[in-house]
Amino acid sequence: MFLKILLAAMALFMFHEQVKSQNYKKVVEETFQIAAMEQKAAALKQQVIQTTAPFSKATNNFDIHYLSCHWMVDPALRFIQGNVKTGFIITERANTITLDLADELKVDSILFRNVKLAFYRPFDNSVIINLGGFLEKNTKDEVNIYYKGTPPISTTISSFTTSAHAGVPVMWTLSEPYGGRDWWPCKNGLNDKADSMDIAITTPVAYRSASNGMLVDEQILNGKRTTYWKHRYPIATYLVAFAATNYVVINDNIQLGSKLLPLVDYAYPEKENDFLNAAPLTKRVMSMLHNIFTPYPFINEKYGHTQFGFGGGMEHQTNSFMNNMSEGLIVHELAHQWFGNKITCGSWRDIWLNEGFAVYCSNLNIEKNYPESSLLSMYRFQLNNITSKPSGSVYVDDTTSVGRVFDSRLSYNKGGWVLQMLRWKLGDSVFYKAVRNYLNDPKFNYKYAYTTDLKMHFENESKRDLSEFFRDWVYGQGFPSYKLKWAPAGNNWVNITLSQTTSDTSVKFFEMPVPIRFKNAGKDTIIVIDNNKNDQVSFINLGFTPDSAFIDPKLKLISANNSVIKTDIFPNVEKVMVFPNPIGNEFKVVLKDMTEGILHLSLYNLTGQLIWRKRVGGFNGNDLIIIPSAQLSSGNYWLRINKDDDPVIIKRIVK
Repeated sequence: MFLKILLAAMALFMFHEQVKSQNYKKVVEETFQIAAMEQKAAALKQQVIQTTAPFSKATNNFDIHYLSCHWMVDPALRFIQGNVKTGFIITERANTITLDLADELKVDSILFRNVKLAFYRPFDNSVIINLGGFLEKNTKDEVNIYYKGTPPISTTISSFTTSAHAGVPVMWTLSEPYGGRDWWPCKNGLNDKADSMDIAITTPVAYRSASNGMLVDEQILNGKRTTYWKHRYPIATYLVAFAATNYVVINDNIQLGSKLLPLVDYAYPEKENDFLNAAPLTKRVMSMLHNIFTPYPFINEKYGHTQFGFGGGMEHQTNSFMNNMSEGLIVHELAHQWFGNKITCGSWRDIWLNEGFAVYCSNLNIEKNYPESSLLSMYRFQLNNITSKPSGSVYVDDTTSVGRVFDSRLSYNKGGWVLQMLRWKLGDSVFYKAVRNYLNDPKFNYKYAYTTDLKMHFENESKRDLSEFFRDWVYGQGFPSYKLKWAPAGNNWVNITLSQTTSDTSVKFFEMPVPIRFKNAGKDTIIVIDNNKNDQVSFINLGFTPDSAFIDPKLKLISANNSVIKTDIFPNVEKVMVFPNPIGNEFKVVLKDMTEGILHLSLYNLTGQLIWRKRVGGFNGNDLIIIPSAQLSSGNYWLRINKDDDPVIIKRIVK
């Protein structure tokens, strides 16, 4: 009986281990695929972007401080009607302001101080508003724009999409990067955030809508349902969104410190269980990010998910729109609430500040919750992708191409690895403190930031100049291929020569700390070479004699096509070599093919005075002797080497 129980328990354990292994693999594959999915989906919007450029005509003579939006839609019809009240502050004396709005949308009227204003549509996706007179700098006022129409579309996916799920109509918006103007009058760039906003969405009563912020009221009248939302945090244009269909609303909460935060999901009825089952995962990830970085940025409101048909997800502020509830996608979009929403990239050239951090956090989730083998599998997926082409910079060189902006290889994976290499280079304590300082900096939090702003915080915390690192890894292109030559040098020493070639001519040399693993049948160690030049020679005492070596065994660096060669120490050189020369605080004497016996080493100054002497025996064939020289004054010395009846060897040494 006991044997049967034991066998059953073992079988159950093996089953669970197999399931866990499959889960690890699934999480790794799903996490890796997110960037590719989002790039592919973004590429479907490419035609729209090319035919509607330039992306913003909005003027900079006013700052938006408040938005009140009322949208009337029917998910079964590709049409929007509404009004957007824009509260603003004049930043320079002006009698006109310009907002972005697609030419396909008709403006019915614009009210200013309860008076209709004249306006002009110059057929460049904008609306120029004549304020009827000059407003002085710092004047605070508002305009209310009434409009309607069919938002533009020329591809499968647009910024305003109508589709269906299980035969039921669904409508959603997704404005990143340039699509806000396609469905509402706005500032379409990355130079302004509304301080707060109120949203009202009216649909046929059969549908429910989801949007940013907190649901504060819902009214049903004459077969129409109107939901009212309020959001009291700064928000970028592309993060404003709504969706509508026959959603099932799932209410939950999570304790974050002293705050009980509402978690609200909007799921297709046929997918309700997927969202219910994902709740524990969402809570685990939110707690992780909340504790490692800073408190959840919108902690006075909510977080939640809304299901939609886009191939991937979109981190709309407080409400991520989700194609599915896979673990990788949950982590990726939640991370954006910190990196992308609390601090938003100030230019699409700097999109890696959003997407790179999201990839980093997805990897961090695997690091914290899965075996190291799963993390290394994730790293290999990403590194193979990054190094699949020899060129390409993290910093976007063509913002007119949505596919380039959201390049999964560069903006996502390589951007994430820039952060991972900074963590490796600077250490965990400095890395995380710098990121927290960045997130808490009043110049950037709930505002916009650039690559130089993040660099500043890493430099301030590390007390190091990181210009070379950012020049190579963010603005430069490609990656290194390392070549390691190594040889046993006797007495547990190894001689190492490390060199590299680069895949793109934009970077001549990548300076990085390179980890190297040495092992034999019984011992194993990793040493780190601060690789700052080609053909860099080092002597290391490992405490044992290795039989093999490996470059970057734990995958800390972007590199590919690395090679390791075991060789003789200083092949084709004389029997005795002094290295380096001129010397520093110590120098090394390399002995080749030394046989048994006693070797005498004597060091003399130029007057013939004996400075140092040592007798050495017990040779291993190739040997290395370390001679201290810190106490020596600058000048010339003679090293005399003799062994039994062998000829005397004399070496000149300079300090």
